[in-house]
Amino acid sequence: MNDLPDPRFACDEAFPGLHVLRLIRRSIERHRLDLHGLRVLTEAGVGYRRITPAIAALAGADEVYAVARDSVQASRKEAEQQTEYLARLGSIQDRVHVLPTRLQAPLAGVDIVTDLPGVRPIDEAIVRNVADTAAVTLMRGVVHWRTADVDVATCRRGAIAVAGVDEDDIDLFRYLAMEAVWGLLRLGVEVVGATVLVAGDGAAYAKVARGLAQAGARVLVAAPEGAGRVSLYGGEKVGDGLGDAAARGRLAEADALVLCPAQPDARTVGPGGWIDAATLAAAAPHLAVVGLAGEVDRRSLASAGLRSWPDDGARHHLLPQPLIELHTAGLKVGEVMTRARRRGSSPLAAEQLAASEAHAEQLPKDLGAPRR
Repeated sequence: MNDLPDPRFACDEAFPGLHVLRLIRRSIERHRLDLHGLRVLTEAGVGYRRITPAIAALAGADEVYAVARDSVQASRKEAEQQTEYLARLGSIQDRVHVLPTRLQAPLAGVDIVTDLPGVRPIDEAIVRNVADTAAVTLMRGVVHWRTADVDVATCRRGAIAVAGVDEDDIDLFRYLAMEAVWGLLRLGVEVVGATVLVAGDGAAYAKVARGLAQAGARVLVAAPEGAGRVSLYGGEKVGDGLGDAAARGRLAEADALVLCPAQPDARTVGPGGWIDAATLAAAAPHLAVVGLAGEVDRRSLASAGLRSWPDDGARHHLLPQPLIELHTAGLKVGEVMTRARRRGSSPLAAEQLAASEAHAEQLPKDLGAPRR
């Protein structure tokens, strides 16, 4: 499988552009995204991360400003070229403008600001210059929000509405099972007939357990939910987590361990985590480890003779649909908030409207100055 193109660097010959545009149009229709009369500031990217400017423009945005920058994945030039390619393929190149920095965008006319890497940080330099009725949309759930990325206190002082995407509400986690399957196959684990121990909490692990069971795996589950609930997902409860002696005692039965914590920065494998590599290797020296979220000490896993995926510690977008769904939903959150602000609603009222109409997730009220 090593001859497959890396989706981070999908060249135009390998990139399934027409299929991606088809998926984008479906998602726009599903979310009823309508950006006519609005201007969007977002990122230019490589691989599937080039989709966001195309989503905005295909949804009717008057202008889309896409910021390209150098990253560990690719150069700014590659981001510019790949983003412009998809815009040309969708015949929206006249409304997608690729820029080298966020401050080169005509901020005074920007209505929706995304918190994607090309645009971050969203700080006073952005807030004080965008339109009075502008909104900032966090293109993930609020659990991923960091002050260094979006200065919410400054946004609130500037009367800028801010909200994230309720990932559970849009059923984003249903795609995780396919990612788990991909990781298992990359590690040489045939899912059909395999025994997989899924450890996690929150909504994501249940989707993974159910998907693996439906794919033909025997699924053991270490999660805080009751055995009856776990059985509904097609799994067998073996403990509340990897810290349980009962769960660790079942590791030898498993061909693979899949980790999916609710918190993106949770330490799963390593010092201070759910379990350490030496304990894993002692219990199951054959084990393959797939990390869908959280922090995994992959060096210690390798030193203990255990294989893991992703092998470089970074999760990438394997297929376009999850990212399209997430970013279309994020732009819808921005649309609802901006149009509410234009009608005279307060930032708080705009955020509440997005929560009720657009799968938005609100930030806690005590993060900064009161919203007016």
